[in-house]
Amino acid sequence: MKGIVKDQRWPSTLMGLGIFVGLGSMVTVVPWTLIAPGLLFRIFLILCFAGNLFGYARSGLRLGMERLEWFLFNLLAVGPIVMSLLLWLNYLGHGPEVVTDHDVLEVREVNGFLVYTYRDDFLREHHLARWSHRDSYPIVGNRMHISLAAGLLGVPVVVRKQPFVSGS
Repeated sequence: MKGIVKDQRWPSTLMGLGIFVGLGSMVTVVPWTLIAPGLLFRIFLILCFAGNLFGYARSGLRLGMERLEWFLFNLLAVGPIVMSLLLWLNYLGHGPEVVTDHDVLEVREVNGFLVYTYRDDFLREHHLARWSHRDSYPIVGNRMHISLAAGLLGVPVVVRKQPFVSGS
């Protein structure tokens, strides 16, 4: 049986959900995932446009979508939801933690966030992983405990950061 275009609401509901899930993941799990932003963006684009490779007649029309609706569904629902799912699986399924201590060189306040710079240039290429909400910690120490772990998908993640004051 050949598919026909139907008037339905679930694709647009998933598109709206995909936008919010993607934005929520950008502010929660992306800063803790140690992956190059360019690589993350390329993976996101592949996930957004991979559904269009299956062909509209075999997939989009069977689901009752028009061509533009199928394109937007992949762009706004499939890409962000699958990317968020992969990032959260990687973060929540991490392996054993390795705790390291790093001397703090500088702490700057930017719009309610504290940006840490470490003497050994730790996390230098992962700018967002060095940011912390100003109210997250009771102190601003001169050293930082940082727990790293290998994620479920092999991408390293920052599990925990805790500032402390060292006498030396």
